[in-house]
Formats: sequence, C-alpha cells, structure tokens
Amino acid sequence: MDIRQIEFFVAVAEELNFTRAAELTYVTQSGLSSSIRGLERELNTQLFDRTPRAVALTPAGHAFLPHARRMLHDARAALRELAEDSPEGALSVGSEQCLGDLVDLPELIASFHMQFPGVTLRFEQLGTQAVFDQLLRGELNAAFLAQPGAFVTPMAGQKLDSFEVAREDFELVLASGHPLASRDEVTWPDLEKHPFVDFDVTWTARRIVDAAFATRRLVRRVAFTVNDMSMLMELVHKGLGIALVPAPLAGKPEAEGLVRRPFPEPDLEWVVHFVTTEDSGPPVRLLSEMVFTSEVLAATRQDIGAEIRKGPSESAGVTRTGSA
Repeated sequence: MDIRQIEFFVAVAEELNFTRAAELTYVTQSGLSSSIRGLERELNTQLFDRTPRAVALTPAGHAFLPHARRMLHDARAALRELAEDSPEGALSVGSEQCLGDLVDLPELIASFHMQFPGVTLRFEQLGTQAVFDQLLRGELNAAFLAQPGAFVTPMAGQKLDSFEVAREDFELVLASGHPLASRDEVTWPDLEKHPFVDFDVTWTARRIVDAAFATRRLVRRVAFTVNDMSMLMELVHKGLGIALVPAPLAGKPEAEGLVRRPFPEPDLEWVVHFVTTEDSGPPVRLLSEMVFTSEVLAATRQDIGAEIRKGPSESAGVTRTGSA
C-alpha cells in the first residue's frame, strides 16, 4: 500500500465519482479503479458499493476514511519535512522479479522522481540472491524482496533494516481440462501425482513451495523450470503441468482462462519486505516514507473491523451519481 493508493481512495470517497476523482488526481480512470481494487484486496474488504449510476462508501469504507485521511496527512507532512533541504544525491533500488500487484513499483518510482527531482534514481530487477548480494556490497541502497515469512538478515558484515510491506497466500493454477480442475477438493497428496511448472530455484516463490512439500515429506516433480512468468502460465495453459504461485501472479492477465484454486497454508505465504542498508541516507528515508508498514495496515484492519461491528455510520446510505 502506498501514498497514491490512499490519495486515490480519499479522492473517490470525497467525490463519490470515479471520473472526477481520476481528473483530480491526474490518473486514468482505469488506473484509479485498478488501484482501488488493489487496496481492497490488501485490506481484504470492499470499500465502495459500485453500480453503473452510483458510488457509495460501504461501512468498511466509512470506517477506513478517517484513517486514510490521517495517514495521507502524516505521510505528506513527513515528506515535506524530509524534503526541506531539497535532497540530492543518488538512490539505487532493486527488486526481485514479479512482485505482482503487491507493490506498484513504476508508480512508486515515478512519484518519487516527481517529488524529488534532485535525486538520481537507478533501478534494477534481479534474482533474490543477486539483490541480497548487491545490498550487502552497498551497490543497492534499498530493495523489495519476497520472503517466506519474517525477514532474516544474512550473516554478513553489512547490517540491513527491513519492514513488511504486504503478504499474500498462494493459489493453484491449472488448465481447465486438467484432471484436478473438476475436483471439489484438492489435497497435498493429489499434487504429488502431477508434474509441475515452476520458477528457477533462485526465485523465492519456488523455494517456498519446495519447502512446503519437504515439510510434508512429499515428492514434487518439477518437469518444467522457467525464469519468466508468461512462459510459466503458457505451459500451464497447454496442460503440461500445474503451478502453485503467489495470488497476485495468479491474477495476472497471462493466467486468464486458467482454473484458480486458493491454497491457504501457514507455510505458503509470500511476504514482501522493504529492505535498506543501515547507513542509508536521506533519499532512502524519503522513499521509506512513501511505503506503509504492515503494522500500520494491521492496526487499520483491526480498527475497521471494530467500526463495522459497531454498525454502519449514519451517512452510509449517501450516494452520488458517477461511473466506476
């Protein structure tokens, strides 16, 4: 969740019209709608009731709005404070492949560049281990990394700081004609009987699935190993294998037409962390302020749940015409 998502939500909540909100925030309506849907997925709740002619806040949306306004105000205040000296210098950011919709990296990087033009930005998309190595060598100042759980700093001289950005479960994806596609329930032993398509072992997602099978003392046959999400989905489309992938990847356009099965397990979690070097300077701190921690998100979810249990607000039924 980033500042722009919160800004988009507040704009729609105040205008109750996606078209006007998009104009006010200088984004396309499709981009704004996609961002709102992503925010709803992160909060695991619907924020707006949408019809062809009207938009209205749900009780959860009403509960979230004061939190969103406060977070937006605090984030903007922090950015203003940090930017008082017009920071300059260089910022090198890395990311492992295919973070899906958990982190909108192009939007984040573009927003940072627009607000702090004096900072020279460099971005690299690499394998997980390559990102780690560059962080430890000081070649990267910050990175987005997926891990199976809590971030563990490698045993090395360079100390890394991190906080959780988002987490998602895994989903099973398979062709519609696959024997498991028509099953009401798919179990772990069922998976053992079928070939898999998966990423190379340098990908965090692959290591998470490998560990889950090993924990259950099951053997998994990875018949096709790829380094590209599009290729993985294409092979699954052809019925050559099944795949367990993080939910954001299962929701990509390349997976359209595949059968998707949620596969929630405690040890099948894809957690994205924002990691920085210990001696990071002002540019990294500025970037950190543009990303919300999981602690803030978790507290917000709890507050929303408490507000919903109290009942909808008096204004919950107010609507205005507009397209979503």
